[in-house]
Amino acid sequence: MRYDNLMRHEDTLLSLEQTETDHRFKMPFRKTFGYDGDFLNEAHRRLGAKVFETGMINIGIDGWLVPADAYKLYEMAYCCPGDILELGCYRGLSTNVLNQACGANGRDQVIVSIDIDPVALEEARRQVRSQEGGDRAHFFAVDAEASVRDLARNGRRFGFVFVDHSHEYEHVLGVCLHLYRVVEIGGFALFHDFNDTRNNLAAFPEYGVYQGVMEGLSPSHWAFWGIYGCCGLFRRIGA
Repeated sequence: MRYDNLMRHEDTLLSLEQTETDHRFKMPFRKTFGYDGDFLNEAHRRLGAKVFETGMINIGIDGWLVPADAYKLYEMAYCCPGDILELGCYRGLSTNVLNQACGANGRDQVIVSIDIDPVALEEARRQVRSQEGGDRAHFFAVDAEASVRDLARNGRRFGFVFVDHSHEYEHVLGVCLHLYRVVEIGGFALFHDFNDTRNNLAAFPEYGVYQGVMEGLSPSHWAFWGIYGCCGLFRRIGA
């Protein structure tokens, strides 16, 4: 495994207007870290082996991840040093992918998973705790923005954050304005639904993930690193 050969895919950046066309299945998984081969291991490869008619992966847990999303989520959890913060777990699909990666990389990591819906959170907890190593995941039914503020005040830092708590502009913006305070320099944040047609369609006024991310992440703290599936990857930079 090489951590000194990182690959940034600036050429994948789309404008808000370009996202009005569905590019989710045209933005493939591409490696960020310099490991041999296309995948880290067989579990990584198998994430996209079975899909629903919608194109979402099918590993037996409700959720919405296209194969490129799942591949990137696994890679970042496996390769990024430090603990992991998940904002929005729904029923545990993404948490399960994170837990698989943490179990395979041989490092002692903690997953902090936050969702405002206590019913969904309890289902996620049940799903993940039934998996090997699931006790590394700790679940909290709290507001995402408030939790980021609290974690920052307590000096908590993470190597990787997966953000999927809301599609609404205000909710995404609120988290993004403070996210740099809880991510280590050199760490990464992956934003689900960043590349989603609904972000700029009048029929979906509640959607604004792309806008919240681009306006909430300061260029002095963050750099764009790539789009994979519907996810946008950014790296924490600066002081």
